[in-house]
Amino acid sequence: MRLDKFEPKSGGMYRYISKDPKGNEFGFHGVNHEVTAPERIISTFEYEGLPEKGHVALQTTRFETLPGGRSRITTQALFQSVSDRDGMLQSGMERGVNDSMERLDELLETQKQLASPAV
Repeated sequence: MRLDKFEPKSGGMYRYISKDPKGNEFGFHGVNHEVTAPERIISTFEYEGLPEKGHVALQTTRFETLPGGRSRITTQALFQSVSDRDGMLQSGMERGVNDSMERLDELLETQKQLASPAV
């Protein structure tokens, strides 16, 4: 994933490009309406690959600290219509989200290992 713009504050904007294994790029953007660090971000979300513009979802992402140094991220998306939701799912959104979370897990594990003192 490549970040083109990332302003992690209320009123800030973001845009990122995700690339699949075949090299296809997919753009996403939105506005952060409320950033309450470290527990919540409320933002809009729009996939740039849909044929018509204006299919914007409002999403709330919550960050929760769990025992054992673990964390939980929960995202809830509210779409303007059932057809918008279905279109997003048909575009491969679920697989993309799952792939991104798996990559994040790998990255965090690597960072944890780098931060651990050698035995």
